[in-house]
Amino acid sequence: MKDILTTANAAELLGVSIRTAQLWVESGRLPSWKTPGGHRRIPRQAVLDLIEETVQEPVDLGANAVILAGKGRASDWVEVGLPGSGLLIDAAEDVGTLRKLLEPAPPTLLIVENAEDAERKKFVTAISGDPRYRQTLVFTMTEKGAGSPAARGDKRIQMQMLASVSAMSAAVIDHLKARLLDNGDGPSFARPLNEKARLEAVRRSALVGSGADSRFDRLVRLAAYVTRAPIAMFTLITKDQQWFKSRVGFDGEGTSRDWAFCNETLVANEITVIEDLSRDKTFETNPTLEEPYGFRFYAGAPVRDPLGFALGSVCVIDTVPRSLEREERDALITIAEAISNLIRLTLTGKQDPSKSPPALEPARLGG
Repeated sequence: MKDILTTANAAELLGVSIRTAQLWVESGRLPSWKTPGGHRRIPRQAVLDLIEETVQEPVDLGANAVILAGKGRASDWVEVGLPGSGLLIDAAEDVGTLRKLLEPAPPTLLIVENAEDAERKKFVTAISGDPRYRQTLVFTMTEKGAGSPAARGDKRIQMQMLASVSAMSAAVIDHLKARLLDNGDGPSFARPLNEKARLEAVRRSALVGSGADSRFDRLVRLAAYVTRAPIAMFTLITKDQQWFKSRVGFDGEGTSRDWAFCNETLVANEITVIEDLSRDKTFETNPTLEEPYGFRFYAGAPVRDPLGFALGSVCVIDTVPRSLEREERDALITIAEAISNLIRLTLTGKQDPSKSPPALEPARLGG
């Protein structure tokens, strides 16, 4: 009967692996029944309904990787991270704690070490059958896993667990880079590996091309003041442009993205300081190192949206090589966090961007 499908037929129609279809059946996401011979059968309409549901309900992923680490490895994961991925790192060593890290949004990436453990295996099965995590890339690491990554569907990757967290992180990064290249997405400048999702976050923010905002302007001026820098900016990085939402000490509303030092901040995913740009080969052809600009110093801290995606940075620039004192670094990070909070308040509708807070009255001496 053409209106009744086998699990293999359903998997083909859904574009997933047979194992994924089986997990959806087991979780109840795909209604089914057993024949007298013990074979699963699935209504075609249930599959079509699931396809429609997937199309109609896109999932907003958080810009984080959540790791269910092996015993004693969580702190190592937080320290090592996933360099260049653009992802924030959260790690736990038990399923209960991990579930708390999966809120408020499903992560971009989930790594489960020792996935052969019964409790962890059950957890992975539950995640695989939960539609909220259908866009989350899940790595399962097992002691006897494949020596190289083995795909279990587009979003499910099995790998062999390695003794070193650094080696495990590098293996994941290599796989992420391969996926990016497979998509024909070879970069012409430094970009984080979550670039596609990051660009969508920039678009969703609706900040690029928006009008002047005194709240951001004041914080950018403060960044210039506390770091003693002649130039400060709040930049938003699009696919091929860096656009200045606020700026002091520089004319123009933006530049080509390949001029942007902030690309390095996006990739590092943390405050980035380049004390002498002229000594860094990454920028040897960057026109801003020549006259009339003559830039030599850069420091930038990421500005994030509510889901943690780096939209751009708060950065300061100087025309002489120099460094930042610890207090100046902390101040730049704090200013970037303040701008991120303003963006969060605006996007969640808690503050009207067209209205600035009232000016503070000067304190009166003598009571």
